[in-house]
Amino acid sequence: MALRAVFFDVGDTLVQHWKPFEETRVIVREALLREFGEREWYESFLSARFEPSDVDDVLRQETNRWYAEWFRNSRIGIDDIDIDRLRSVSTPPLDLVGSLVPGTGEALRWVKERGLAVGLITNTFSRGDEEVRTDWERFGLAEHIDHITSSHSAGWMKPHEQIYRRALAQANVAPEDAVMVGDRMRADVWGAKRLGLRAVWRRPVGSAPQDPVDVVPDATIDDLTELPGALAPWL
Repeated sequence: MALRAVFFDVGDTLVQHWKPFEETRVIVREALLREFGEREWYESFLSARFEPSDVDDVLRQETNRWYAEWFRNSRIGIDDIDIDRLRSVSTPPLDLVGSLVPGTGEALRWVKERGLAVGLITNTFSRGDEEVRTDWERFGLAEHIDHITSSHSAGWMKPHEQIYRRALAQANVAPEDAVMVGDRMRADVWGAKRLGLRAVWRRPVGSAPQDPVDVVPDATIDDLTELPGALAPWL
């Protein structure tokens, strides 16, 4: 089938060179201070671990509920703060904590110029679709992105099929008409291919450990400049 949509992972596929956690925490704390004033719970909140409580489906994502449960269990009252607003404010813009992978703009433009739908499918924690859209506006590349599917807004993390189904529905394409480009073998390659999408694996720098999977990518690239050559046969 002819290609109609190209989906991209974000972290370490399009954006890299992340700032250390301590520097990121300072940025988030300053944002909280500007929005809500001084609060004694900031340090505890920023040091807390939030993760799925449902051991039967660790890919389910309910960030706002996890936040609310943490405040309740910590006996911290925040009746004057909207949880979803807190989530959004706690999301530092990507350009403040990372930088574009070389060739990102060129790759997005190349795909868009060929009349293909361009989508992002990204595992996030507090970053929803709106925050992701703002990130790419700040990068000056939002005009090349048609659809955004964040795990926060979808309620499921890659490689769960629901996040991919949401992206396919947004682009209005069948799985066989789409390809996923990402650096994680399980989240990006296995997650896409088990639904019938094609997958291009961007081999991570430094050969980071990968979860074992029972599929192989349809193409492998080491650099985004190689993406046109990988996609061209499917156009």
